[in-house]
Amino acid sequence: MKRYVLGGLLAAIAMFVWGAVFWMSPVPTSVMQTATDDVALGQALKAQMPASGTYFVPGMQDDHEAMTRLHEAGPVAMIHIQVEGSPAMDPKVFIKGLIHLFGMALLIGWLLELSANSLGSYGRRVGFVVLLGVTASFTYDLGSTIWWPVAMPWALVGVLYSVVNWTIAGLILAAFFKLEATGD
Repeated sequence: MKRYVLGGLLAAIAMFVWGAVFWMSPVPTSVMQTATDDVALGQALKAQMPASGTYFVPGMQDDHEAMTRLHEAGPVAMIHIQVEGSPAMDPKVFIKGLIHLFGMALLIGWLLELSANSLGSYGRRVGFVVLLGVTASFTYDLGSTIWWPVAMPWALVGVLYSVVNWTIAGLILAAFFKLEATGD
């Protein structure tokens, strides 16, 4: 239990620091577009999307032919909106993020414990976690470009963040989850 808590906490803190460095760097914003008028766009979004949630444009309407025409004419968008707004750097978001990363680290630790007999060395355990991260990112980040209107550059930013994040977790957690007999 101690290795779960200590390893998980150290990995979560390291991933949190990586996230802060990455998301404050110019990498993510280098692939983002900017609206020509944020105020006008915000008003239009609020007028057309009065409730917080996820919207698809054109909407999934009962009239399939109309939806098909609108889809072909464009624009096509998936919009996640919070109409009531929130603090720009809300401490609650950072706390929830750290808790999320701790939960992720606990799950990775569990997978390492389950597979310790077959993984053996430190390098193989790290590689296993990196492979998990690549698989997760391939599934979600790159998969989003297929099924939703997500631009490939944005997806690749997600891949970069995720793979490094999982590598950091692997480097730390692989030291905590090993066979006692291996001595490494």
